[in-house]
Amino acid sequence: MRVNLSNRQGGNILIPQPGEIWEVNRIVQSPLEFSSQEQQKLYSASVQSFLAGKSPPRYVMIVKEPVATVEKHEQWLIVSVMFLSVNTDFLSDVDLLIPATISGVEQDLLAETWHIIPALVCNLLHPVGKILSRQIYDLLLTVGDYNHGLVNELPKISEILSLGLTNSSLSTTNNSKIQDFHEQEKVWSDILTVPVAAYHTYLKSMKLANTVIDELLRLEQE
Repeated sequence: MRVNLSNRQGGNILIPQPGEIWEVNRIVQSPLEFSSQEQQKLYSASVQSFLAGKSPPRYVMIVKEPVATVEKHEQWLIVSVMFLSVNTDFLSDVDLLIPATISGVEQDLLAETWHIIPALVCNLLHPVGKILSRQIYDLLLTVGDYNHGLVNELPKISEILSLGLTNSSLSTTNNSKIQDFHEQEKVWSDILTVPVAAYHTYLKSMKLANTVIDELLRLEQE
């Protein structure tokens, strides 16, 4: 592992906006750059297959626009995203189908409303398709809030259907098939969460280094 202070994409970075759909980058970037051997230990076989270009593209919906936690390292912007799957066989009460006609992507997508994570913007390749409407965006977040116990009821089926989306009555709590799918997706999302964890580790090391330098300068002055 070594420190990587450059942004290999170069140039100006597009700033993701809520409701946009972005393709996940097949090149993992973070302040701490991992060797091939480290990536094999960190990532599952499915992630490694994706990084090698041997599996279909993956997508996310932008939930919150990015924030820079450290002014001097604005290339490491963090954005909140909702995972979208190209595997549409796992419809549930919290996994909703977004038809290609609505997303503008070449295929239907499964919105994993329960699966919202932080990601570095540099690990998102580019926006695709259409920006989802505010009504769809709000509904997806409401369904996700229901899964996490933040609201008491799901939106009515009529409301979901009126927006062109589809859900199922299957619940994660009593369906092993859906549970297994969710576990697989959690493991897959390491491709985005590991670089964020590396970024926070980098920040801690920088703060520690700055503290040591400040102390040395103080002692030297005394």
